[in-house]
Amino acid sequence: MSSLGRQRIRPGSVTLFFPSSIPDYMNRITDIHTHHAAPQPEAVVCSSPELFAPVEGQLYSIGIHPWDIPQDISKVDWEKFLALCSHPQVCAIGECGIDKAKGGPLFLQMQVLKQQIEISERLKKPLVIHDVKAHDIIIGMKKEFRPSQKWVVHGFNGKPSVAKMLIDAGIWLSFGPRFNPDSVKSVPEMMMLAETDDSDATIRDVISSLSVVRGTDISDTIALNASRFLSQSD
Repeated sequence: MSSLGRQRIRPGSVTLFFPSSIPDYMNRITDIHTHHAAPQPEAVVCSSPELFAPVEGQLYSIGIHPWDIPQDISKVDWEKFLALCSHPQVCAIGECGIDKAKGGPLFLQMQVLKQQIEISERLKKPLVIHDVKAHDIIIGMKKEFRPSQKWVVHGFNGKPSVAKMLIDAGIWLSFGPRFNPDSVKSVPEMMMLAETDDSDATIRDVISSLSVVRGTDISDTIALNASRFLSQSD
């Protein structure tokens, strides 16, 4: 746990809530990632730390997006972030990740992602990843950390060759309204998730489109996979 445990978090300074406290209503989730405001009973609402204001009955993820990383990362209050992420209605960490196209300096993005990986492991909550032209780095960090928690690249629309690389590394893929049909066909059913992200589409629309490509109704599979993804990993 290195830097987070030794330098940022004082032992006993934060009251933590672990996944046994996460409500049973995670079983109704089909939309693993949305930016639409609560209430979204079938979705995990993605929030920044600054905007997190939980609505009763809603599940959330909290992360520091690579677009939002300050140039001086010493200003990030990791103790406060850890406390927010431990909230019982927060079921995942993210979105967080690497964006080579629009993010800040790569070394800062990697430092901030590493801290969030450590928090994911500490709280035993899965990681929702923003990956733009950085799958090589994401896969490398997966091999470095060997996390016990599940990872998913959200909004995946890459080629089947990239999908295979991520899947082979044990990273799940979530598909939104814009996707590569050949990738949707190639991904193992048990590692597929669905999302609305910031689109106007409903999650039913997204799952219907994915089902057409797969040639079978995957509604039940997506719901089961979401429950599996959000469940605690040892």
